[in-house]
Amino acid sequence: MALALAGVVPSSPASPMVGIDGRWSGWGSITMEDGSSEQVKCVATYFTKEPSVTTEGGISKGGSAGLQQNLRCASQSFRIDAVANLNVSGDAVSGNWEERTYAAQGSVSGRLTGPGFNLLIQGSNFSAAMTVAIASCMQVITIVPRGLQVSRIAISLDKC
Repeated sequence: MALALAGVVPSSPASPMVGIDGRWSGWGSITMEDGSSEQVKCVATYFTKEPSVTTEGGISKGGSAGLQQNLRCASQSFRIDAVANLNVSGDAVSGNWEERTYAAQGSVSGRLTGPGFNLLIQGSNFSAAMTVAIASCMQVITIVPRGLQVSRIAISLDKC
């Protein structure tokens, strides 16, 4: 299974990546198709890359920026070790991901939504819709995979 790309942005349209750098951690749940669920612990680390990022860390009008996200999650029976490399240009998001536990990889596409991202994650045997929202120093990630035994992943992370 692949899980990646939890990029999050504040609601300011002039600087959508301000504050995302660093280590975020928290808990969530994985819900299976049969309705069972289990708790999962996650850590996400973000690194912005600066082709045309302003000094405040935001994207200048018409500019672009890179974002790398490392996401690790674990529960009793579930593990994720994913790396995503994204390009944010205007409100468009594109990039690629790799999930090391399951040896999966693929592409990412989507849009900034003001308080976060709406993304489509695709691989050869996997696809998922992902929404990410941020409020202050907390981000909420919801992933709805298709074609897996997992029906939903919901994670709350903070760095306060």
